[in-house]
Amino acid sequence: MKKLLPFVIVALVIPGVALAKGKPPTKGNHGKAKVQYILKGDLSGFSAFSSPSTNGSVTILVDSSNRHGKALKNMSLTFTGMVTSNTNVVLDNGVTVITDGDQGIVKLRAPKEPRDMSGSDLAAILQALPVRQVIDQGTAS
Repeated sequence: MKKLLPFVIVALVIPGVALAKGKPPTKGNHGKAKVQYILKGDLSGFSAFSSPSTNGSVTILVDSSNRHGKALKNMSLTFTGMVTSNTNVVLDNGVTVITDGDQGIVKLRAPKEPRDMSGSDLAAILQALPVRQVIDQGTAS
C-alpha cells in the first residue's frame, strides 16, 4: 500500500498539469477613459448645423469649468465645424438665437488627459472633437 501511494498522487497531479494552460491571455487596452468636459463662459460666433455638408460652430471664452477642463480657464476655444446634427442646443426662455456675449455652457466628451497637460495642448485636442451640447443661459446680469 505504501508503494502505491506515490503513484496515486502522481496520477492525480498529472491531469491538473495537463489541463493548465499557463497564463491567461492579457486583455487589450480599450483606450483612455472618456470624461465630460463642461466649459462655462461667454458664447460668441454661434452658427447652427444646417445640412450634412455644413456643420455649425461656436466660440466660448472659458470663465470656469469642471475639474477636467480647469487648465482652459480664461482661454477662448473655437469649435469650427463641430456643432453637428447630434449636438443638443438648449436656448434660454423665449430666446430664438444665441447672440454674442450670452452666458452659456459647452459640453463635450473626450479622453481623460493628464493633469499636467498645458491648456493650449488640451484646447487643441478638444477643438477637434464634436460638441455634444450648447446651453444658452441668456445675457450676463
